[in-house]
Amino acid sequence: MAAAYAERKDYVEKRLSALPGVHFAKAKGAFYMFPDISYYFGKKVGKYTINNAADLATYILSEYKVATLPGDAFSEPGHIRISYANSMENLKEAFDRIEKALQALQ
Repeated sequence: MAAAYAERKDYVEKRLSALPGVHFAKAKGAFYMFPDISYYFGKKVGKYTINNAADLATYILSEYKVATLPGDAFSEPGHIRISYANSMENLKEAFDRIEKALQALQ
């Protein structure tokens, strides 16, 4: 399992690194990442205006069916929490959707 989680962590870090404006610290043993997504604050798409992490998490869940959590609940405002305690197949699908969600924001 340790090797599987290391592979998932590396995959999530790679995908996060490819997202414009997203910054993060590498995980050191946890099963989640807290990327800084404040770059997307003030951006809009359809009925959504992203003013904070909760707005972004709601948008991604509502429109792209991927659950993230606002970092405010973990003393990380401006961040979202993304778990990588899932299958690689699901992580790949989730990041494809997250990428599309962020690309749609203007």
